[in-house]
Amino acid sequence: MMTAVDLFNTLEDLREDEFKQFKWWLQQQDLLEGYQRIKVSKLENADRQDTVDVMVNTFHLHGALKVTKKVLEMIYRNDLVQSLPDASSGPEGQSIFLICIFLDISDVGKTSENRGTPSSQSKGKLLYYLVSMELVTPFSNKLLMVYRHV
Repeated sequence: MMTAVDLFNTLEDLREDEFKQFKWWLQQQDLLEGYQRIKVSKLENADRQDTVDVMVNTFHLHGALKVTKKVLEMIYRNDLVQSLPDASSGPEGQSIFLICIFLDISDVGKTSENRGTPSSQSKGKLLYYLVSMELVTPFSNKLLMVYRHV
């Protein structure tokens, strides 16, 4: 999975003149359909780390990756484009949706005194089913990471 650090490392591979061009392209209208330009004032004194932060705050991580790849193509750094992961897919070329579900599973196995709430036994059965179907990964005692391949 790609992170903001990966984007930062990519920008570190740009020469100073390339980095200046990179920031210039980020300020252009209609660089990539569906993505707004970044205002000059947000980038004029930005170093590489600040630039990544502005891109992620503006486009979110997935969008920042797409925009980065587009700008790298515009400044003829296709070698760096190829080093970044595909923006539209996850493992084996499938898109992955990640959903976080908060479910208190810390009491799984205990009996429920309160009939108005789901019993811990029911939670345990639900958790077992979801894990056995490889639909979730227990992340903590209250958070499940749900993956859906598309």
